[in-house]
Amino acid sequence: MSSEKDIYEIAALGTLFKRFYKPLRTYAFRFVNDTNLAEDIVQDTFFELWQRRDSIEFEGAVKSYLFKSVYNRSINVMHKKYQNKEYSLDESNESDILEQYMSANILNSEQSLLLKELEAEINLFIDTLSPQCKKIFLLSRSYGLKNREIAEQLEISIKAVEKQISKALSGLKEHLTEEGLISLLILLSGIS
Repeated sequence: MSSEKDIYEIAALGTLFKRFYKPLRTYAFRFVNDTNLAEDIVQDTFFELWQRRDSIEFEGAVKSYLFKSVYNRSINVMHKKYQNKEYSLDESNESDILEQYMSANILNSEQSLLLKELEAEINLFIDTLSPQCKKIFLLSRSYGLKNREIAEQLEISIKAVEKQISKALSGLKEHLTEEGLISLLILLSGIS
């Protein structure tokens, strides 16, 4: 017989899977350029999340964890794939490959730094929200719950949930604008 905790965890994983499966598959496909392989990577990510659900401590949003996990798996798959092949590199190919690698690595490093700065500022703002507003915002944005699910869980109206999320988003936009980071958020949203 399943406990109430097990039922909640299964439902939460199902919600995450429905919400993020397609975007994660698309994201993995960018790296591996193979639909079946991308699907395997995403399924393995969710399987690992389920296996480690009691020991994983999220430092941020579940979404960030999932995308980072898919990224790492994709890179590992590509590394293994190319490790097993032999290449004959002439000097022109070698310099092209090195240049592509350096460009991608620099871009990823810059994005990573910008994302950390943006995430830190968002977390600072979230900490200023009222406890109820903060809880609703995190359930919506970090855990991916729908407004109806949040309303049921907190035993409040859907309108109250919508109002609190709207208030938080409006305040966040204002805060990021004051900090000069709103354009960065828009830019990074377009990249991902």
